[in-house]
Amino acid sequence: MHHTSHFLRNARTAAAALATLVAASSAGAVTPAESGYVGEYRGGSVDTVAQLALLDDNTYCFAFTGGALDMVAAGRWKAEGSGVRLQQVRQEETLFPAFARKVDAQGAMVEFDFHGHTLSNARAPVFAVSADDVAPSTLRPLFSEGNSNWSESYKLPPMPAESVRYFYLGDVVDESPGKPSVVKVVQYRLEGGNSVRVGFDELQAMPLMDQRAELKGQVLFLSGSRLGQRRPLNPEVLKAVRSGCIEPALKPGVPRPLREGQNKPLPPLKTFTVRPSVIQGKPFFEAVRN
Repeated sequence: MHHTSHFLRNARTAAAALATLVAASSAGAVTPAESGYVGEYRGGSVDTVAQLALLDDNTYCFAFTGGALDMVAAGRWKAEGSGVRLQQVRQEETLFPAFARKVDAQGAMVEFDFHGHTLSNARAPVFAVSADDVAPSTLRPLFSEGNSNWSESYKLPPMPAESVRYFYLGDVVDESPGKPSVVKVVQYRLEGGNSVRVGFDELQAMPLMDQRAELKGQVLFLSGSRLGQRRPLNPEVLKAVRSGCIEPALKPGVPRPLREGQNKPLPPLKTFTVRPSVIQGKPFFEAVRN
């Protein structure tokens, strides 16, 4: 059972609506050249775990854990040349997941708590609040540049609820090669909570996976690196990767599974881009100098 744990952990809490899974893939979906690739592969090193499941309906799930990165990617695969190509598919998600809850002791004050460990992966995160729907003309950096000591939690002093009906989070991104960078901003409306926890979805910011894989004997090489030996897909793993990895990525409207005890994130109101010149002012959190 040990080898199923990573896929299962990432998929275990899939919503009940996913219980009715798609029937095991339609017969003959893969070509003869592809059928030899169907299976599960495991690899990694002392500090990393990598697992890849290639299903016989030409979908796949790739899971990787190493250091601070814990990622799951899904997509489609097909024969190409002497091997196969894996191309990731993902639904557009917010870069900055935000979770709001009600804390009675705070009354009419709102507190923002920023999750340092995930936000440390953002390029240059910015933040602003407003009392109405009009976006502020400037955005302040959350952290000073060159911060190397990250805390789990960064809290702003509580603010009056009427001044933070809307809040904005952004990061500097390169939307297309050769074009100037922009600030991608997510706008939220705060309703039904006065304690907001904000993180950063590093996986949403990463380039989509597009890699070749090739079997040499029964050993799969992913982008030239040895991943592992082909083995049959365990039915429990197959069920877990479908419901917790592949369906949320490939089917619009299927929610990503929540982890135990996790609330639903706030739905973003809209996402827009602005020029980096709107970033002004001192960082909300200055780096501690030794």
